[in-house]
Amino acid sequence: MLTPAFPDWSAALPAGTRRLVLRAPTFDDVPRIALYAGDAKVARMVVAVPHPYSQAHASAFVGDMIATNQSGSGLGMAVARVRESAALVGLVSFTLQEAGSATIGWWFGPPYWGRGFATEAVEAAIRLAFLNPAVDRLTAGAFAENPASLRVQEKLGFVRTGLSERTSLARSGMVAHVDTVLHRDAFMARRAGFVP
Repeated sequence: MLTPAFPDWSAALPAGTRRLVLRAPTFDDVPRIALYAGDAKVARMVVAVPHPYSQAHASAFVGDMIATNQSGSGLGMAVARVRESAALVGLVSFTLQEAGSATIGWWFGPPYWGRGFATEAVEAAIRLAFLNPAVDRLTAGAFAENPASLRVQEKLGFVRTGLSERTSLARSGMVAHVDTVLHRDAFMARRAGFVP
């Protein structure tokens, strides 16, 4: 059974951090999505991104995110810097799964790697996901050779739950994947400063 839809998520956008704005995606984002998701360094680390990745792929993806946002079954967000809020630098989204659970994922364009943007944006997205009182946990993970994504998850309190294999469209095959989970109580305790 799926976690109930939560239409209030879209009403929470745009959301901000010190340096970033998380906003609803638009078709104006298509060229930058195609540019960054089309970079092999990004595509190889994301489960559902083929390579090559065209503007047609990006347009369909934006349409899917808009539909998800409208249905309340998840929230897809364009991430931009506050000083250039129209210029997408990455994406973060979560989608409801079985009762009490949502899956969260993200990617950023290579020019924005190593600046802490992923940690900042994902933390804001986690806060939004937990606005739905029915969401107790977020599942995530990364391909095993993506230590940067795993570090972001560890900083935010995700814990490893095991190893699996996931299909990588860009690689046309199965790839080792580290599975993680973040429980609401653990996230709230970390935010309050009570880290075990």
